[in-house]
Amino acid sequence: MLLLLVKSVQRGTTRLYTTLSHNNRTNKPIHFSSHNNKSWSVGPVSLWANQDDSDKAGRGHGKELDEEEDEVLKWLDSKEDDSVLYVSFGSMNKFPSSQLVEIAHALEDSGKDFIWVVRKIEDGEDGGFLREFEKRVKERNKGYLIWGWAPQLLILEHAAVGAVVTHCGWNTIMESVNAGLSLATWPLFAEQFYNERLLVDVLKIGVSVGAKEWRNWNEFGDDVVKREDIGKAIGLLMGSGEECLEMRRRAKALSGAAKKAIKFGGSSHTKLKELIEDLKLFKLEKVRNKLEGVA
Repeated sequence: MLLLLVKSVQRGTTRLYTTLSHNNRTNKPIHFSSHNNKSWSVGPVSLWANQDDSDKAGRGHGKELDEEEDEVLKWLDSKEDDSVLYVSFGSMNKFPSSQLVEIAHALEDSGKDFIWVVRKIEDGEDGGFLREFEKRVKERNKGYLIWGWAPQLLILEHAAVGAVVTHCGWNTIMESVNAGLSLATWPLFAEQFYNERLLVDVLKIGVSVGAKEWRNWNEFGDDVVKREDIGKAIGLLMGSGEECLEMRRRAKALSGAAKKAIKFGGSSHTKLKELIEDLKLFKLEKVRNKLEGVA
């Protein structure tokens, strides 16, 4: 039935547009483009799909990393609320060693506790610097490196996490907003630079580290963001100034709106029911048209 609807969309008789909709103060769309066609705003889908800890722990991965998951959550339990910076650039990032050095120094120089998700070292790569860095920050109990996949949803929703450094991938954006976290934006490729503008200029819950170079997903690129610029963004996100506090207030307001939307009677819950009814009517209309054609 959904396939029929999609085919109808392609023919232009009905159109479906995805939206990021509704803040909790005005109940008006914050980013909406329907071009006068009918639309159903049913997000954020990640909140529908991940409502218990087992779903959150396994999102995007199997269950074999329970030991790693327990260890990082215990580390977070030892930290104060809003004191930890979560740093992740997704599964497709490929930074040169010079950029990894700048990130590491910026994190260490910030004096903030952090979790940094880093890509696993491949055969032939020299991971000596990161291994030494990991050892040093672990001894001081200031940082935690996760190699490869991370239980991101559980980390983001932990009370100790105060902000996120992100490549502006849509999954991480939605999961961070759902958790009520402000973000330092570091787009790399594809639509991520547009996503950055949404976070920084429209929603005003993000601060840019200053990345300017669009690259192919499997390329290093030539632009290296310096530790001073990274550190400035971290200081703003994790500080106590009015700009930081206002970003956090806006992020938490969006989180509240998102959670309200999927509850019974919420805007997304209502739109999902409307979509189901419209699909039923659409199917009946297809059957009626077919019967009329036979007659």
